[in-house]
Amino acid sequence: MLAAVATVAAAGSLGTQDAGRPAPKRTAGDARADPRLDAAVRVLARGGFREAEQLARVVLEGDAANDRAAAVLGIALSKQKRYTEARAWLERARDSTQDFPEQRHAAHFLGWCCYHLGDLAAARAAFERHLKAVPDEPDSTFGLGLVALDEDRLDDAERLLKTALERFRALGAAGKPRGADEAKALTRLADVALRRDDPAAAKRFLEEAVAASPVQHETWSKMARVCDRLGEHAAADAARSNAERILEALGRRERKEGDAPPAEAAPPASEPKTEPTT
Repeated sequence: MLAAVATVAAAGSLGTQDAGRPAPKRTAGDARADPRLDAAVRVLARGGFREAEQLARVVLEGDAANDRAAAVLGIALSKQKRYTEARAWLERARDSTQDFPEQRHAAHFLGWCCYHLGDLAAARAAFERHLKAVPDEPDSTFGLGLVALDEDRLDDAERLLKTALERFRALGAAGKPRGADEAKALTRLADVALRRDDPAAAKRFLEEAVAASPVQHETWSKMARVCDRLGEHAAADAARSNAERILEALGRRERKEGDAPPAEAAPPASEPKTEPTT
């Protein structure tokens, strides 16, 4: 959805718009092209979420009816985990009759806002709406899988997560690697197995997840717990060490003086050895 990576500077003062205020009516196709919004999308692509927010707010100061600016603002806020703020802007973008490229994806970001706010019914509806606009989109399929898991619909969760995994792998085969996303889907399939009291199956999914992306902290942490449950304590200690090493690399844990070097995790028997890297 987002444009190629580029660097722009955010400028101007911030206004105080009201996402719930009815915007002046426009006809479909009337959303004005604004180069500042093109710049904001490029900034989003490189992770400049605060800068993109500023640019979108500046546009809305001068053009309160611009639903594309509302969409960009909602996406930027959601990426900053400001889900309550983002939700109203994304609902406006979702319902817009204006013509702009981000409009059909607003439901996807809205789905994640609703999911993180605990509104599973709204999240499910948003992800389903996005899939109607963009069939076979794996991220929204993954979102539906998480909703099903949270609702304890394990058969639905397994089916949706496996579908998402297949689509992530298809992207990888087409030259668009999604290893981290494959790992997330496999880790959630491990959760399904654990809900079914099958730690051996959970371990197999986690081994696949590590092979797909060896730098996911959640995967290693879950591997440690599963190995402990299976009585494989040496493997559990190695997995915990890898999880801690990843947290240290991310700056989320400082190694204490006297800490032993992290142990190496035993790789899946059928896979070459991999270690977390940064």
